[in-house]
Amino acid sequence: MKTEELEDRIRRTTRFNAALIENNAAPTFSAFLAACAEQAGAKRAELIRALNVDRNYGYQLLNGTRLPTRAQVVRIALFLRLDVKCAQKLLNLAGREALYVRRPEDARVVYCLEHDIAFEKACAFVWGE
Repeated sequence: MKTEELEDRIRRTTRFNAALIENNAAPTFSAFLAACAEQAGAKRAELIRALNVDRNYGYQLLNGTRLPTRAQVVRIALFLRLDVKCAQKLLNLAGREALYVRRPEDARVVYCLEHDIAFEKACAFVWGE
């Protein structure tokens, strides 16, 4: 069930149903990332190369054994060319701070995501890489 649907059902109900919440838990970071990568047609090895991390560490990130840093989640979002909503969800699932457009770096990230900027150009624009 989508989050919006779950929220709507909670609003409309007269009695709180804990089972409804338990049966509709949020996806894990790794599960959501796998779905995003599949939708983007990206292979795991390509994503690890884009993150510029050691292969073993990269697979730990993708499998959920380790959680990525905020910057790594942002790089993932840029590489997969996610929309802002999905990028925010990925950050949330990783336990990282959401994008906040009043921060110059975050504003650049949002700009790149909204305008579908290619990964290399986006990294150069955001971090000067």
